[in-house]
Amino acid sequence: MDHIKNMLKTMMFYGNSQITQTVSKNQKTILSVSYKKENNMFEITYLEPAAIETHSDVDSTALAIEEAIHSHVKTPS
Repeated sequence: MDHIKNMLKTMMFYGNSQITQTVSKNQKTILSVSYKKENNMFEITYLEPAAIETHSDVDSTALAIEEAIHSHVKTPS
Protein backbone atom coordinates (compact mmCIF):
# COMPACT_ATOMS: atom_id res chain seq x y z
CA MET A 1 0.00 0.00 0.00
CA ASP A 2 3.02 2.31 0.36
CA HIS A 3 3.30 2.59 -3.43
CA ILE A 4 -0.31 3.69 -3.67
CA LYS A 5 0.18 6.29 -0.93
CA ASN A 6 3.30 7.65 -2.65
CA MET A 7 1.38 7.93 -5.93
CA LEU A 8 -1.42 9.84 -4.17
CA LYS A 9 1.05 12.17 -2.42
CA THR A 10 2.66 12.89 -5.79
CA MET A 11 -0.75 13.74 -7.24
CA MET A 12 -1.33 16.19 -4.37
CA PHE A 13 2.13 17.75 -4.78
CA TYR A 14 1.44 18.40 -8.47
CA GLY A 15 -2.11 19.53 -7.75
CA ASN A 16 -1.95 22.28 -10.37
CA SER A 17 -1.56 19.56 -13.02
CA GLN A 18 -4.26 17.16 -14.12
CA ILE A 19 -2.93 13.71 -13.31
CA THR A 20 -5.18 10.69 -13.57
CA GLN A 21 -3.97 7.22 -12.64
CA THR A 22 -5.70 4.19 -14.10
CA VAL A 23 -5.75 0.90 -12.20
CA SER A 24 -6.17 -2.38 -14.08
CA LYS A 25 -6.48 -5.99 -12.99
CA ASN A 26 -6.20 -8.94 -15.35
CA GLN A 27 -5.81 -6.49 -18.27
CA LYS A 28 -9.14 -4.84 -17.45
CA THR A 29 -9.42 -1.28 -16.14
CA ILE A 30 -11.25 -1.25 -12.82
CA LEU A 31 -10.88 2.37 -11.69
CA SER A 32 -9.21 5.71 -12.21
CA VAL A 33 -8.17 8.19 -9.54
CA SER A 34 -7.45 11.90 -9.74
CA TYR A 35 -6.82 14.73 -7.30
CA LYS A 36 -9.15 17.73 -7.37
CA LYS A 37 -7.15 20.62 -5.91
CA GLU A 38 -10.12 23.00 -5.89
CA ASN A 39 -11.87 20.68 -3.40
CA ASN A 40 -8.75 19.13 -1.82
CA MET A 41 -10.29 15.73 -2.58
CA PHE A 42 -9.34 12.56 -4.37
CA GLU A 43 -11.91 11.27 -6.82
CA ILE A 44 -12.10 7.56 -7.60
CA THR A 45 -14.15 6.56 -10.63
CA TYR A 46 -15.12 2.89 -10.61
CA LEU A 47 -16.03 1.31 -13.92
CA GLU A 48 -17.99 -1.77 -12.76
CA PRO A 49 -20.31 -0.96 -11.22
CA ALA A 50 -20.16 2.65 -12.41
CA ALA A 51 -19.68 4.92 -9.40
CA ILE A 52 -17.72 7.95 -8.25
CA GLU A 53 -16.36 8.20 -4.74
CA THR A 54 -14.45 11.06 -3.08
CA HIS A 55 -11.94 10.93 -0.25
CA SER A 56 -10.35 13.77 1.68
CA ASP A 57 -7.10 12.06 2.68
CA VAL A 58 -4.36 9.79 1.37
CA ASP A 59 -5.00 6.92 3.79
CA SER A 60 -8.70 6.42 3.05
CA THR A 61 -8.09 6.81 -0.70
CA ALA A 62 -5.28 4.25 -0.65
CA LEU A 63 -7.43 1.83 1.35
CA ALA A 64 -10.31 2.16 -1.13
CA ILE A 65 -7.97 1.51 -4.07
CA GLU A 66 -6.37 -1.45 -2.31
CA GLU A 67 -9.79 -2.96 -1.54
CA ALA A 68 -10.92 -2.48 -5.14
CA ILE A 69 -7.81 -4.21 -6.45
CA HIS A 70 -8.31 -7.18 -4.16
CA SER A 71 -12.05 -7.53 -4.58
CA HIS A 72 -12.39 -6.21 -8.14
CA VAL A 73 -16.03 -5.61 -7.34
CA LYS A 74 -16.69 -2.25 -5.70
CA THR A 75 -19.96 -1.10 -4.28
CA PRO A 76 -20.10 2.64 -3.65
CA SER A 77 -20.20 3.67 0.00
